[in-house]
Amino acid sequence: MEDKRRLVEWGKDALIVLLSLSAAYLLSMTPLVRDSGVLELLSPQESLNPSASTASQGVAMLPARLAVSGEGGRCGVQYDQTQLEELFPPLGALLGDALASAGDALPISEAQWRRYLTGKGVYFDFAGDVPLSALEHWLQGAGTAEPDGSARRVLLCAGQGDEVLLCWQEAEGGQFFCCSTALTQTLHLDPATAAVTSNAAYFAFENPELSQLLSPYTLVTEVAQQGPCYAAANPLGGGVSAVLDALSFNSQNHAPVSDGEVYVDGDDRLVVGTNGTVTYRASWGGKYPTGPALAGAVDKARSLAEGTLGALCGEARLYLVSAQKDQEALCLRFGYLLGGCPVYLGGEGWAAEFWVKDGYITQFTLHFRSYTPNGEHTLLLPIDKAAAMLPSIAREQRELVIQYLDTGGPSVSPHWAAA
Repeated sequence: MEDKRRLVEWGKDALIVLLSLSAAYLLSMTPLVRDSGVLELLSPQESLNPSASTASQGVAMLPARLAVSGEGGRCGVQYDQTQLEELFPPLGALLGDALASAGDALPISEAQWRRYLTGKGVYFDFAGDVPLSALEHWLQGAGTAEPDGSARRVLLCAGQGDEVLLCWQEAEGGQFFCCSTALTQTLHLDPATAAVTSNAAYFAFENPELSQLLSPYTLVTEVAQQGPCYAAANPLGGGVSAVLDALSFNSQNHAPVSDGEVYVDGDDRLVVGTNGTVTYRASWGGKYPTGPALAGAVDKARSLAEGTLGALCGEARLYLVSAQKDQEALCLRFGYLLGGCPVYLGGEGWAAEFWVKDGYITQFTLHFRSYTPNGEHTLLLPIDKAAAMLPSIAREQRELVIQYLDTGGPSVSPHWAAA
């Protein structure tokens, strides 16, 4: 009898625990708890490895520049890949949430864009023209918002009341747009900007002198007087087996051609040049499917670029330069960044070019280069002095950025260049 009573009591206790766990789970699914940050505090903390965080969100969307503006002023970061990798993951998560919940876009004036830019907010400069749908996909996963258009400059800023707005400058035509989001200032924007420590960053249009010389949205920060130089090399000299595996080509089916080797898969041809350039031409579009969506095409091309160029480029990383679509095909270009500075490669400037048609990648060109620090540095002038020494900049009011020029030599060094 005693054993039966204990069994009944044990059953009651188990039921209470089960009901408590069920209630806790249901509570955790409510928007209030999800947005409060409690779940993050209770969940196991992962290692704060910037590289791991960046890799989990994709490398191609890491911005070249960030600026966070709050009551403490503005903090701008550029030409510092390590700091960008540390700062971007939580801010990128906010941007992903904003893109996933974006409302209908409405045009705004440039004056309104500048007012938003100088107020409380988080500014992202991706260096290239990124489709917003692809950006949402990288940051948030496959979503339903599918925002139209592409942009280089994107802004999360304070709107009316407690709302957070998503603003951007359209890549084609340069128009400015704005839309509402599901984010709030209280739960999202205020915490992201509260700890800002100003480093006196500003945009060129905020400076009377530089506004006459440079593109108005040139971000100006204190730049080290000496920029690092890098040794540059063709990494394919050590073998191409890993590249062939990444591109699903058999290393046995090949033949010599002028200045390289051609690898064959059916009627598809992959040519690996001795200069480190790899080209592909499809006989039919079945080898690299992308699906019909723009985000899927960008993601597939990015995956191929990362698995080949990205695996062998040393200290560089890849970024999306442009995504241009005509009536028949989509052209995607990726470039190298060294420490957040673009690398102008060869005569075109880009490192990879993919053509997508009817849901398949039909051709691509990859320029393989590897960069390692060589211990040398180059003297860099302050941006105002550099702008004054380049008359063509002032005439056209172009953006001035630190850039590496790679013409195929054994090293590259930084210099100021018009973007």
